[in-house]
Amino acid sequence: MGRKTKYFCGICTLIAVFAFGNYVSYKSALKHFEEMQSESEKKTYNQFEAYVSEKIDSRYKELEEERQHTEDTISADTSEYDKLGVQTIYQIESYNSVKDTTTVEYETLPEELIGLTREQVDSYCRNYIKNMPAEEFLNGLQSMGVTGFSNERLVVKKIYDNSKVKFKYYLIAVDGEVVAYYGDQKTVYEYTGIETTVLPAKEKRALKKGIEVRDEEELYSILENYSS
Repeated sequence: MGRKTKYFCGICTLIAVFAFGNYVSYKSALKHFEEMQSESEKKTYNQFEAYVSEKIDSRYKELEEERQHTEDTISADTSEYDKLGVQTIYQIESYNSVKDTTTVEYETLPEELIGLTREQVDSYCRNYIKNMPAEEFLNGLQSMGVTGFSNERLVVKKIYDNSKVKFKYYLIAVDGEVVAYYGDQKTVYEYTGIETTVLPAKEKRALKKGIEVRDEEELYSILENYSS
């Protein structure tokens, strides 16, 4: 092999070695760059995800606080508006079904109604009918209900029909004495002082069961008969 040929081959070998070295360096640099790019993208994604999560959590807390505040405000307003107070106007509408007339009266709100809700006042009215005063019974109270309710005004309607009160009084023997009750059979009208021992057996049996009396005239007629 001539000298020129050897020289040429040497130069080619050096070029090949240099080129290979550059290729290896390029591949290494490219791999390193790709790794750096991948890590950068991953880091950026994690930072973005953390940022978005933080914003979502922050907004959720704000919305939750706003909702709670709104509920508390509504609850406070509702609780005040839906309860009776000492300043509440008490309006009573009394309807007489026999005469077909209505009278309206304004009274001080009873103490037992202060602080009550609509449902509680409805319950109060039902209990009032079950345990009405004797005067209401004699006047023929048939029903009582709420027709208007707010913390400013309570409107209650009472319906009366005294034609349905057939018996205003009730006589019965209690511990050996004749006692006169109102027709509700719960409220004592008079302790007569008349002992049942002085009465005929027939009257004793009647008083044991109870005697319904239409009016005051009939009541005193019976009692006078017992006393004679």
